[in-house]
Amino acid sequence: MDFMFNISPIVKLIVIFIVVIFLIRKQLSLGAALTIGSILLGLWFRLSPTKIGASILGSVLAQRTITLCAVVALILVLSHSMKRTGQLERILTSFRGVSRNIRINLAIFPALIGLLPMPGGAIFSAPMVGEIGNQKALTPEQKTLINYWFRHIWEFFWPLYPGVILTCALSGIDIWHFMLLQSPLTVVATCIGYITQLRSVPVHKLVSGSDSKRPVRDFLTELNPILLVIVGVAFLSVLLRIFADIWPVLNSARKEIPLIVALIISIGWVWWRNRIQLADIRKVLFNRALFSMLIMIVAVMVFQGVLQDSHAVSEISRSFTSAHVPLVIVVVILPFLVASITGITVAFVGTTFPIIFTLLADAGLAGQIRAYTVLAFCAGYVGVLLSPFHICLVLTCAYFKARLARIYKKLWLPCLGIAAAGVLSFWINRLI
Repeated sequence: MDFMFNISPIVKLIVIFIVVIFLIRKQLSLGAALTIGSILLGLWFRLSPTKIGASILGSVLAQRTITLCAVVALILVLSHSMKRTGQLERILTSFRGVSRNIRINLAIFPALIGLLPMPGGAIFSAPMVGEIGNQKALTPEQKTLINYWFRHIWEFFWPLYPGVILTCALSGIDIWHFMLLQSPLTVVATCIGYITQLRSVPVHKLVSGSDSKRPVRDFLTELNPILLVIVGVAFLSVLLRIFADIWPVLNSARKEIPLIVALIISIGWVWWRNRIQLADIRKVLFNRALFSMLIMIVAVMVFQGVLQDSHAVSEISRSFTSAHVPLVIVVVILPFLVASITGITVAFVGTTFPIIFTLLADAGLAGQIRAYTVLAFCAGYVGVLLSPFHICLVLTCAYFKARLARIYKKLWLPCLGIAAAGVLSFWINRLI
């Protein structure tokens, strides 16, 4: 039995990852798989069952866990409310009057859907991309790639994504700083998408627009819920800082409060403007996907708590040091592998970032956490895009009847461009 406990900490971690990923592949939820992984982690690193229970309870009741769950829940409620009331579809329809350029319309429809995180969201914009793509006789693979790529350009920094919120919570990086760090990668992804997928699409034939005489106003009106969140967070953050100077007690307020308040206001606006029925509100609030995501978030925080309380990362750090494995390799490989196997951003963030951030602290590199976070997130992002288990890829391929092998032939090059941009961003942020 002692032999099992004396195994290298790195091997223990790899085995735990394999168990978690195996359970996910066997259709067990990520939340349940991570919880089992947390218990196995605690036991294997010699935590008593009592201490494991205390660690789990402490993580569940932690203020950070509660506020994180509140933010994610409100984001999903907003997303489902806009979809259920038809507001999301009206945003797409109203944009047709703003631009008649085929290239812009092909990119903007999946990009607009991408502003609101929802599982398999790419399938929602697929009919619009298909309708426009048919005018130019685009191949199924072309339509799939355009829809898939531009659906995910915001995922680097957009604050409504649970993966972004979770990254900020785990790293301690302020959400606005994180957005500044990551937003250049969205610009790069957009440019890469244009060069590799849109540049070859002819533009001389225009797409028919809407009949509205004021298309820009109509578009912005339908986009109000998202604009309310952006403006609301900025305004409330400034307000909180001003009043914190008057009442210092506000300094202890969680930085997520402006986002929580802005999301509540936006949800209220959607419900009021669309005259949503009580039955629809119940369906939005008691959505199975909502509870699954919350359980997943709690499980991630539990995994992080047990990881810290068992001192597993300290042992892993010493093992990496003695094995002379460069930390930068670990930062790239771990997120990429987990992302490739799961196809879920929250999965690679939740399972690998607690380890990465603790390894950085043990190596005395906590001051460079921003640079390493950019690198790790970019590696995971590429893994998610290339994952054959990514639900958006699976659904889009099925919708357009595209062949996955042909998709991969055209997907690896733009992903390589994203990886190169991530490495460049890493080195720039290390020098700043």
